[in-house]
Amino acid sequence: MKPTKLFFRLLFCTFMLNVFFMNAQQDNYKCAFDDDSYIPLVSCNQTGSADPTILDQFDPIVVNVKFWGINRPNGGGNDFPNREHESLTAIAKLNIYFNEYKIFFKYGGYEEFDSPIHYWDQDGDGIPDPDLNGFYILEQTYPHISALEEWASQNGKKDANAVNVYLYGYGVFGGWGGYPDKFTVGKNSGAMTTPGMLHEMGHDLTLYHTRSGSEHVTRKEFLPDGSINPSFNARTAGDRVEDTAAEPGYLRRSDGTYPYIDANCNYIFGFQFDNSDEHEAYDPTPADVANILSDAYDCVDYIVTVGQGIRAREALACGDYAPAIVPISSLYEPYSGEYFDPNLPNDVLYKPLFQPGFEYRFLECDCDCPEPVAYENINFSYTQYNIKEISKFEEDYSKIYHPNHSAIGIKIENEPIFWPQPRRCYDNPYRKPNSGSVTLFNDGIFNGNVTLMPKDSTGINNPNLIDELPSGLYVIDKIYSEGNTEQTVIQKSGN
Repeated sequence: MKPTKLFFRLLFCTFMLNVFFMNAQQDNYKCAFDDDSYIPLVSCNQTGSADPTILDQFDPIVVNVKFWGINRPNGGGNDFPNREHESLTAIAKLNIYFNEYKIFFKYGGYEEFDSPIHYWDQDGDGIPDPDLNGFYILEQTYPHISALEEWASQNGKKDANAVNVYLYGYGVFGGWGGYPDKFTVGKNSGAMTTPGMLHEMGHDLTLYHTRSGSEHVTRKEFLPDGSINPSFNARTAGDRVEDTAAEPGYLRRSDGTYPYIDANCNYIFGFQFDNSDEHEAYDPTPADVANILSDAYDCVDYIVTVGQGIRAREALACGDYAPAIVPISSLYEPYSGEYFDPNLPNDVLYKPLFQPGFEYRFLECDCDCPEPVAYENINFSYTQYNIKEISKFEEDYSKIYHPNHSAIGIKIENEPIFWPQPRRCYDNPYRKPNSGSVTLFNDGIFNGNVTLMPKDSTGINNPNLIDELPSGLYVIDKIYSEGNTEQTVIQKSGN
């Protein structure tokens, strides 16, 4: 029996609806939940303060984060070929904007899995129907998120020692954080590297939306006579953070518009008032409108206040996140690649890669250690010569590797010593250069009158290289496969 024209029309319409849905939801930033009742609770006190000295009591802490890419069922793939790379970008941005609050994120890896076919009541008849998109497309909030987390937990797709970030394809929302537990975050794959990732991770670390109908505008804790101001509730109402402005919510949920935000993301003053006895007019700044926990989703930027940073760090101090907390030493371990092994027959390019988002200095060191020494071992010598320096904004992640003959320095923000003791000296004597050069200074002094003699792998590794040189002043440059260069000055006299 041939398919009817009606069948073709229905198929075409379904295809067009799916295309429209996917295009509309690919970069959806909107948070899954309209209320904050799902925000995780912790077992210790959070001050709500914005006093930066509170951070002095805390040591840096590292949260392990595992990314999971969700595919369509039955080998249907996905529309986002760069999710693994963008997971690294996401972890970089989390570190860039949270490190100053002594919160660090360890890239715990990326894996993909095919979603199962998800059964749920799609037509309202009370009977579950098969959804052939599975969890690749999420069309409900609490029910679908809960079903995804339950399936992942039961099928080995949830790391018990990490905060797990589930990267679904499309949804009627842009993400969620901290539901149904502290170790579950979700983000649509089309907006992984936007401020929305910080928004959802912020939720996971107990940060509320900045909107509230109960928080008062005043930030004056005391009245002129020194008595407590009864209208001051910035630390206990709304988002429980005193340095984010009170605001009732920028998004009008009924129609998805922002009636009190202009085209430049400025709040339109004078139309909304708090419920205090004074009925003060809300007056959030442009930075408040653009805060990562704002619901002005079209305006959100990478803005985390001191108070929000303190609240998140206080949450991590409670012990509730203990399974996902890893030692500082984990930041000095590569997420990919291997160190050189002289016992392997093929001299491939070994590149131990380190996660982006940190300021790195790879300082020249000496220990004759074929493998990097343990993090705790600082019995090696090092200089202040930077074999390689990496910015936290570096976007070419292939450059962030551990060169031979170097120790790793990672800048710790807000520490008394910004560049702590370098760690993990790697000084492999078996790793040979693959090229280089010999420069002769013809006048016997360092000037521009030189003779440059390039050397291939055989020439630069010649054991008699120095012995065969005539008398003179030389600089020998040895270039290694990892990209670093070792330079030696030779004053040769006699043969």
